[in-house]
Amino acid sequence: MEVKQEITAEAILRRRPLARVPNIPLATLSPSQTATVANISEASRRRFAQTPDAGVLKRLANPVLEPPNPFNPNSRRRPRQEAVILGALLLAVVGLALYFNITAVPG
Repeated sequence: MEVKQEITAEAILRRRPLARVPNIPLATLSPSQTATVANISEASRRRFAQTPDAGVLKRLANPVLEPPNPFNPNSRRRPRQEAVILGALLLAVVGLALYFNITAVPG
């Protein structure tokens, strides 16, 4: 027999998915799996080496550059049109500010 339970917001909030995670006794772990600084740093290096799209520079470049070509991953990414326009406007503002500050009449 199947028990039908009404799905409400309270029923969803009462669910605890983490309670279903089994407890693994520490005796089953080998000494090579203990968390040391060297093990953690080596594991993180291996993990980041497997994902070339992770990193601060990649995250900063994504809003400025076009999406990568899925058919040719080695091709260069062109700058987005919005980034070029914004960069040109900022360069013009800085150039005009410098020009007017340099040519200002002292006095």
